[in-house]
Order: sequence, then structure tokens, then C-alpha cells
Amino acid sequence: MNANSVESRPQPDSKRPAGRYQYLTDTNAGAAAGELLRRYWQPVALASELPPGGTPIGVRIMAQDIVLFRDDTDRVGALDRKCAHRCSDLVLGRIEHGGIRCPYHGWLFDIDGRVLDQPAEASPAAKDRIRARSYPVHDAGGAFWIYLGPGEPPLFPNYPALQGSSDHRYTCKWFGDCNWMQASEGNIDPVHTSYLHRLELEEGAMKARWGVFTNPARPEISVTDTRFGVRLFTLRAIGHNGEKSIRVTNFVMPNACAVGGFEGYLGDGGVTMLWDVPIDNDHHWRWEFIFHRSGKLDKSGLDAQYRSEKGEGDRMWRIKDNNYSQDREAMKGKTYFGLGPCFSVHDIVITQSQGRIHDQSDEHLSSSDIAIMRARRALDEAAQAVASGQDPRGVIRTATENDFRDLVVITGVLAAEETKEAYVAALETKDGLYTPDTASQS
Repeated sequence: MNANSVESRPQPDSKRPAGRYQYLTDTNAGAAAGELLRRYWQPVALASELPPGGTPIGVRIMAQDIVLFRDDTDRVGALDRKCAHRCSDLVLGRIEHGGIRCPYHGWLFDIDGRVLDQPAEASPAAKDRIRARSYPVHDAGGAFWIYLGPGEPPLFPNYPALQGSSDHRYTCKWFGDCNWMQASEGNIDPVHTSYLHRLELEEGAMKARWGVFTNPARPEISVTDTRFGVRLFTLRAIGHNGEKSIRVTNFVMPNACAVGGFEGYLGDGGVTMLWDVPIDNDHHWRWEFIFHRSGKLDKSGLDAQYRSEKGEGDRMWRIKDNNYSQDREAMKGKTYFGLGPCFSVHDIVITQSQGRIHDQSDEHLSSSDIAIMRARRALDEAAQAVASGQDPRGVIRTATENDFRDLVVITGVLAAEETKEAYVAALETKDGLYTPDTASQS
């Protein structure tokens, strides 16, 4: 299922100035990256934020303000937050009679943006000439997703981490005080796990699975184009018999990744998917969907750790003004970064430290950054496809394309005589690798 993939080792292009991909940080409507990201489904709210009978909520995505609401039959709708009449805030609206009613003049809108009622208008046909802008909504993985692009929305992708019930998955989000792109690139950087996330682990299953990620040996990194983005291979020496640890992760177009995370201590059948969704050009939401087919995630432990690091509004309580409460003494022993054991905090802090919008002209890319370079080029190519009226890579239109068994995420051991390509090929079409195991729940 990975036909026509081509291994590449991108090198900096001396013919173009540094920072050539800086334009991809602009996600406003009409900007190249903004138009690209609008061609894909994006998560905008936790399902728990809008329960049945819940109050309308406002969400901001790529500098667009939207009201997400349930009507009085619990259908979910997404409309421009400003009322189409006099631009008052529909988050303040009343839920009644099949839609959301603006409290200013009583205009009533259904989930598709149709005006159902204009109580002060003399002509009963006046309402038929006006329509609020509405957006398709999809409920999956413990979140509501919307499509902001033109035309018929693509199929919602059947990614492994979004499958099954909540028994198999932990879903959360974090506020990020910087541009989406630098956060997304941090997720597909295979070297930083050996440093930023290094911890002193106790003996046990967690150390056995997670210890290879903190192996300081120089990694062998290569990348391969896939139909959904870029696959990363990271190999590290682990012994004298030629065996190597292999970690397979993925950049998933245009602002997601599929990697091994907290679920790794449970063995094969797990994946963490992350989305960095722009709020505007200076802020984003980091979405986490942590999945394991066994359904044995320590969700209460994860939740306790995350809650201990969050203040109000899914923001870290740690702030830049005091260096995020970094513990310099802990850096001498238990934690490399001195910010505790929460990897999400590590990632958010380090990418925020690059500035609100990372200035690429100041960076000096090296051979270990080939995944970053290839992801930027993939985004560049996709933005050009959109500009020419084509679907970009990773947009799903057919049921055949919507089979993601080839979105392989694995950490294991590569025998001396085995190739990484053969190792992954054996897993690409393996049934059940990410299928929720209902038997384990009994």
C-alpha cells in the first residue's frame, strides 16, 4: 500500500535563500498555507466541551471565528460567529425551534445556515435571500472536526488513532503560544527525543520500550514519501551483533503526525497522533489522540499528569517570565530539561522558545534535519497543487484510499540482515495492528 514511494535525503537548496518556506506560517484565508490547511478536516473542540444540550461555544481557527452549537434535537452545527444580520455574537444565541436564534433581532439559523425566521420582517420570503456561512462538522476521536474549504469536503480519514471507543483512546488539547508550523516540525524531529525528553526511568516495561528513544547514539535518519505525507526511519545501534533499534514515525499532511508516545509501554498496536491547528498566526492548539488497541492505556495516570501541568483554558501554568519554572537541580539527575516528566510540556516550551513565528533565515539546518526539509517541501508542493486547482496530497476521496493500515508506527529491533523497508512492508497490510481489541476489555 506504499507503492511509488521514493526514498529521499533532502539537502539545503543553495539557489534559494534561507527561510524560503516562511510563507507557510501564514494561515489566513487567501494565503497559500491558509488555503492548503482549509482543504483538510481540522479538530476544533473536544466533544466534552459541547455535550448534548450544551451551551454554544466559540472557536477560533486560522483567524476565523465560528460558533459551534447543538440545536434542540442535538444536531451539531458550525456557523460564522457573527450573525449575518448585524454581526452580533451568536455564542450568546438561544437554542430553540430547530436552530440558534440571535438575541439581537431574533433571526433564527439552522445548522446549515438557512434563515428559518425573521420575526420583524414584513416579507415572509426575505429570509430565503440570506444564508449564514456554515461548515461541515464531523464527530470522531473525542473531538469535533470542521471543514473550512470550498466544494465537497473530502472523506473523513480513518486514521488509526481515531478509531474505536474512548476506552482505547485519550484525547486532549494544549494551548500553544507560537505559530503552528514550528510546533508541527517539532513533532517530526527524531533527534530531540534523545535530549529534550530524556528521563531517568525505573526498571520495568516502560523503560524496556521507551529506553530506545533516549539512546544517545547518533541516529541514522532517512525519509520516504508516502501517499499521506512522509515516513521517517530512525535507526540506532543497540549492540555488537549488528542489531539496531528502529523507530518508524510519520508526517501526516498537512499539520499532523503519527508517532509512538505514552502508549509505547503497552507494546505494538499503539499510536499517538498530534495535530497543530492554527488559532491565528501567533497561536495554535496542540491536539493529542493517544491510542492503543488493547484498551489498557493508563488514562487516569495520563489525566493526572496533564492536569498537574495545566491552568485554565488548557494552558500550561508554567510561564516564560520565570523560565517556565525550570528546575536546574533536577537537570543534574532525573530530567534532562528540568521541566518534569510531561513530554507535551517539553514540546510546547521548546517550540515557544523559538519565538512567536520562528525566523527560518536564522537557522542552520544539518543532515539530521532531513525530515523537516522534506515536510516543508511537501507543504510547498501541496500549496502549489491547491493554487492550480488540484487536491493536495493526503486528501481522501475514495473508500480505497481511506484504508490506513499503511500508516505504520512502530518501535522495535531490526536484525542485522533485515532492511527497514522489508520490516515495514510486513506491517503495512497487517490486519488488526490498530484494530481495537474488544476482547481485552472483558
